[in-house]
Amino acid sequence: MNAKEANAIIDDLYDQKQNDYYIDFVPITFPNEDFAELADYLENHYKPDFANKIVFIAFTIMHYYESYVFLDNTAEEPIYPDLVNKDLRHMGLDELSKLIHKIIIENWSGLYIIFKNENQISTMRISDEYDTSFRNLSGNALALVKQLVRQQGIYLKN
Repeated sequence: MNAKEANAIIDDLYDQKQNDYYIDFVPITFPNEDFAELADYLENHYKPDFANKIVFIAFTIMHYYESYVFLDNTAEEPIYPDLVNKDLRHMGLDELSKLIHKIIIENWSGLYIIFKNENQISTMRISDEYDTSFRNLSGNALALVKQLVRQQGIYLKN
């Protein structure tokens, strides 16, 4: 898959907004501003652990399904301009893990994993901080992602 095809798929799935899910580190939604203190604490102490959990989930999906990996190409000044619009699926797990950690821990842009499952295409978007989401996720792929997320001690919400 080339970058033009990948971007068309991503745009189409994000316009449709169907079967959307996101990963969260708590099972509840905080109703007030008291969350700010906890958010600051988690920012300083939990992000590396969260990044490791996301890497595990992403790598499992990448190796279970036919998949393609592209950086978000909407950043005005990308940190890695030579990697934009290239399929990073086979760049090596160590390098890809470092890239995902940088995205999460340093709040940098995003990365898409496009994967084919049950005659459909789904995406996993890993973005800055704690923003990891899925589009067009259903059936066996949804069941697998739920299982992976639960195994990592985090939560899948929609």
